[in-house]
Amino acid sequence: MKRKIKSVILDEDWNRPAYHYLSQAVVMLDINESFYLVKSAFTAYEKNKENDTFTLQFVALIAVNYLNCCYHQNAEKKYAQVAIEFLKTLPVDPVIGFYRIIGTYYESVFSNNTKIRDMIIEILKRIDYYSLIQDTVEDIKINK
Repeated sequence: MKRKIKSVILDEDWNRPAYHYLSQAVVMLDINESFYLVKSAFTAYEKNKENDTFTLQFVALIAVNYLNCCYHQNAEKKYAQVAIEFLKTLPVDPVIGFYRIIGTYYESVFSNNTKIRDMIIEILKRIDYYSLIQDTVEDIKINK
């Protein structure tokens, strides 16, 4: 299945459907495979920045889902940093604001910034989105 995912993505030009596909498929790949594809997608986006709503959402979702993979696969911070920095380059746009918040959450987790992490957890609890990161918070408590 992983081979099929990679072949479909690698055979596509980087466009909105390819970004969408990777945003969903990245969670099924190991960190080295996903790192290569994610960097490729980010590079393609940087070369041909499209700021339409859907493309922005898909590239931001690639970054967030990849960060989740980095966390769950215990990747080194340098792997996560690629997505964290990419999210910071995206335009300020309400359609990706939530993704930027989640990116900041993962940045705080990877850099052990408990103040920012706890602040974001509290905000997500207040707006009923805590379940999206709850597994990572429970892991952090277990590993302490």
